[in-house]
Amino acid sequence: MDLTRLILAILFFGALVGIYIFLFLKNRRTPKPEGCENLKADCDGCKDIYCPNHPKQES
Repeated sequence: MDLTRLILAILFFGALVGIYIFLFLKNRRTPKPEGCENLKADCDGCKDIYCPNHPKQES
């Protein structure tokens, strides 16, 4: 295998990881839209007990 192709593959993978980390951090810092701050208070509870907004999922 050619050394330059290996280096390019590593750089490409590193760029993808860097973009993922950047977008993940930007998403965490983005404020929630108005009206979506507290979904648990308005949730009546559906039949899905594994839903994180279900009233029985208090943690």
